[in-house]
Amino acid sequence: MHCESHTPGSFCTTVLRTRDPQRAATFYHALAGWTVEPVAGTRQHLLMLFEGKVVAGFQDVFDGPDEWVPHVSVTDIDRTMSHAQTLGGTLVDTSDAAGFARLATLRDAEGARFGLWQPAPHPGAALMEEVGSVWWLEVMTRDVERPRTFYGRLFDWQSYDTVFEPFHSYTVFKRGDVQEGGILKMDPEWDASPCWNSIFAVNDCDAALEKACRLGGSAIFIHTVPTAGRIGGFIDPGGAACLIRGPVI
Repeated sequence: MHCESHTPGSFCTTVLRTRDPQRAATFYHALAGWTVEPVAGTRQHLLMLFEGKVVAGFQDVFDGPDEWVPHVSVTDIDRTMSHAQTLGGTLVDTSDAAGFARLATLRDAEGARFGLWQPAPHPGAALMEEVGSVWWLEVMTRDVERPRTFYGRLFDWQSYDTVFEPFHSYTVFKRGDVQEGGILKMDPEWDASPCWNSIFAVNDCDAALEKACRLGGSAIFIHTVPTAGRIGGFIDPGGAACLIRGPVI
């Protein structure tokens, strides 16, 4: 899907917060063919392009773990930040890049990080839901009702519950008739904290996961979701978890 703009209240991109943008750029270029485009006037932000179209961003951070953080487009970032905090969220940091965008990173009520993006005038990703770009976004939680309530009130999202293998339940966020993302309830034995998963589309999930490991990543899992495809996960060399999805071959 080619995107010239994004509706406020919808995800507009995902950003890798990293302490080493050069290492990340080298890894994802070798893995996915992404190229780097600097953002004029700031050294903190980089845009990642696939076949000439923006698909993601990198943000240079000084501390904290490397992590993929999806961003929602908003018209008034200050008001949305304030609303998020009244709902139990906490502010991590903000970044204003003149002529580009105003950004904020927050934690939701369970600690999962998410971002806000106010175009100034850059809208975010120009390609989504196609190979080389973000395919789906989901928040992992131990209590489905907490993110359902938090994001529902913050972005006016509705939600509905469904069931598909290999999970016992799954919740989908909607804004009108548009699916915005999902809520995945974690099993008690999972060694993970609540977080947002950025899932990227690839042509061959098994081959991409094998390549990620050859380039210095480490595999987390791979399995087939009958209604979604072949999905795998890995930890990149900076420690960020990244998920990929391809067709069942």
